[in-house]
Amino acid sequence: MNIYVTGIAGMLGYGIYRTLRDRADITGMDVADIRIPGLSYQVLSLFDMEAVERELERQRPDILVHTAAMVNLEHCEEHPKEAERLNKVVTEQLSDLCHKHGIKMVYISTDAVFDGEDVSLYTEEDPTNPLNVYGRTKLEGERRVLSDRGNLVLRTNIYGVNIQQKQSFGEWIYASLREGKTLSMFSDIDFSPVLVDELAELIYEACEKDLCGLYHACGSGCITKYDFAVKLKDIFQIETGVIQKTTSDTARFQARRSKHMGMSNQKLADALNRTISTPEESIRQFYHLCRKRETLWK
Repeated sequence: MNIYVTGIAGMLGYGIYRTLRDRADITGMDVADIRIPGLSYQVLSLFDMEAVERELERQRPDILVHTAAMVNLEHCEEHPKEAERLNKVVTEQLSDLCHKHGIKMVYISTDAVFDGEDVSLYTEEDPTNPLNVYGRTKLEGERRVLSDRGNLVLRTNIYGVNIQQKQSFGEWIYASLREGKTLSMFSDIDFSPVLVDELAELIYEACEKDLCGLYHACGSGCITKYDFAVKLKDIFQIETGVIQKTTSDTARFQARRSKHMGMSNQKLADALNRTISTPEESIRQFYHLCRKRETLWK
């Protein structure tokens, strides 16, 4: 399997390479020029679509996994045209190129397409109603990718290990507690997080089975942000730091946020004939990953 990844130096892109490099030929592009041991990739802007097409013609991948996106909700809200350009227009252009060159496109989407008004886990059949620019632009990207029947869209909510000087949600909690900080965590917002390593496995298995259409690639069940932090502190056996319970009503966000982002992964689990980790199981996997990679926090 020849997989090409946009945003390969990002958390998910790097996770795909790290997890699947022994089973697939993986390369990609990223605007960031950093050293990733064992990987050679093209430093390239997705806004230069002529150069992107030349690169795809040169690499001739079977699959393109599009992970690159503007994901900061506040920045998207403040710069909607930038968010639309990357999350919607670039996605549409990539989808056109994949269709032209016979490449299967896997588009990584988000739980932010839902408004959070439903009390049950969201399924792929539930109506979408994004509350912010980020969710809207990602949903618009989804629609174009799904217009080609051979493509695959995976909605998710990820955390994991970064190779760049950035922190995922899990890394931020871990680092903050180790530094003895007090964290105020929302008890009224829940989600279905999945570790990037497991998402990489799900992507690989889905491509092996040539799944097409829309699937939720998330953790099994959901958990509040507060409970996630409490479980992480317990599993990691961190004695420093304090976790305080708060609600999102106390925060002054410009971008509106869904309070309920829990999604059902039953459709994907059935299609792959496998179980997918619960949030607690995922945190335990994250713990073992962090123990192996402690140098990332030095």
